[in-house]
Order: sequence, then C-alpha cells, then structure tokens
Amino acid sequence: MNAIIETILSAAFVAAVIRTTTPVLFASLGGLLSDLVGSLNVALEGMMLIGALTSVIVSAYAPWYVGVLAGIAVGGMLGALMALFHLRFKADVILVGFAVNIVAAGGTVTVLNYATGGDKGTSINLPSKAIPALDLSFLNAIPGIGPVLTQMFSGHSYLTWLAAFLVFAIWYFLYRTPEGLRFRAVGEYPAAAEAAGISPNRLRTYGLIASGALAGLGGAQLAMFNFVGFTRDMTAGRGFIALGAVLLGRRHPVGTAIAAVLFGAFEALSIALPGILPQVPGEVIHSIPFVVTVLALMLSSRRRIAA
Repeated sequence: MNAIIETILSAAFVAAVIRTTTPVLFASLGGLLSDLVGSLNVALEGMMLIGALTSVIVSAYAPWYVGVLAGIAVGGMLGALMALFHLRFKADVILVGFAVNIVAAGGTVTVLNYATGGDKGTSINLPSKAIPALDLSFLNAIPGIGPVLTQMFSGHSYLTWLAAFLVFAIWYFLYRTPEGLRFRAVGEYPAAAEAAGISPNRLRTYGLIASGALAGLGGAQLAMFNFVGFTRDMTAGRGFIALGAVLLGRRHPVGTAIAAVLFGAFEALSIALPGILPQVPGEVIHSIPFVVTVLALMLSSRRRIAA
C-alpha cells in the first residue's frame, strides 16, 4: 500500500496523468459540444481511431503539424457526415455513431494494410513523425519546487497545453457569448430556440463537426505523441471513456475536464500498478479505467433520475 501511495504522490505520476488525460480531454470536449447542442456523439471512439491513422500516414510524408491538421480535418468531415445522415436523412444519431465506430474498426485495418504494404497490425513501416515536446526546464530556477515542477510539466506536447486552453475557451464561448447561449438553448429546448429564429439543425451541424474535429485531434495526440505510430484499435475504448467524462462532468467544460483527469489518473495507475503488484493479473488492472467509466455512467444516471 505504501508503494501505491508513493507512486500516486510522485511527480512522475502527475506527468503520466497529464499525458494519458490529453487525448481523452480533447474527445471529451468534443463530446460535450455535440451533447449540449442535442446530438449525442457516440462515434468519438471511431473518430479518434480514424484521426490517429490519418495523422500518422500524413505525417510520414509531410511535417508533423500537417499530420495533426489532417487528423482534425478527417474528424470534422466525419462529424459533417454524421450531421448529413442524422439531420438531412433523419437517421438516429446513436445508430449513425455506432456505424462510424464499426467502419473505423475495420476500415483502419484495411487502410493500414495498403499504407504499410501488408502490415495489418502496426504502422512500423511508416516513418511517421512525432509532435514536439515543450521544454519547460527553466522552471528549475524556482527555489525548492523547481525540479518537481519541471518533472511534472516539462516535456509534454504542444497539444497538451492547447487542450488546457480549450477548456477555458469553450467555457467562455458557452457562457459568455450570445452564440454560446444559442448553442445551449438548442440542446435544452429546440422548439423555443426555433421560435426565436435560431436554426437548430445549423447549430447541431456545427456541434457535430466541432466534436469530430476535437476527437480527431485527440487521435492525433495519441498516435503522434503518447505512442509514435499507429496500432490496430489503439484507442482502446478512450472514446467511450470520453463520453463518460461528459456525463460525469455534468455537461460543463470544467466538470468534464476534471472527469477526464480522473479517468486519466486511473489509466496512469493501471500502467503503474503491474510493477507494484505483480501478483494481480494484468487484465484486472487494465480494466480499472473501464470499471470507473461504468460506475460514472451509473452515478450520472442516478443523479438525473433523482433530479
């Protein structure tokens, strides 16, 4: 037990939590935007997976930032496709989302096979690039706590700091701008919003596109920094965990970010525990984030029923 506590309180563990949280946070913020506008996006998993593969393939032939932009673009296009089927052709948004997930699971393997010349498991044959890390070693100059701060916050990708900024930016948009008020109004009571001259379908389209773009960005972070390269089904349920973070965070940017950090902490713990508790089966330890997700969804559902 002492070893577990020491691990959790270490600067290295905090750094690991930040690293594991970033992809989930991007997808969570995307899921929040689509949920608030009334179109729950259950395709976050598939969008992350396709964004990850796209960014890896593009970065093999272009600068790293072009690969990131490609991941964002393909996620946004998937969001637009969901909006087309859901809003124009009146398909159920949940079914459309699951269709995207199914296509992503099989389609990424097929594309990977062609891109690597026959490898269906990893992109090891592709010389893909990594997102640069931001060096904050100047924090060492702070007396006393400088080395600890450097270990915790230095060496993270540029996108990590973008994710932190987006939490504030999305909060400001939703609660301090007229367009954000319209955004939330469409999700709360679309009939009243339409009576006020607001087009629910237009804002829902924007919400799904933004949701897809952020999920694609999370996939790019996962495949170009957390792991440099693509492996089959590498998102490993992170899109569904992101959806759980939206619900646990009570559909608020700050609450969603806190929930994403919580899930990131459990993922980091599942990585650290096998070395501390070798007698516990690895499968049990790696199931911790998903068990927490299920419990979070149950808690959120119970809160909604009580309200």
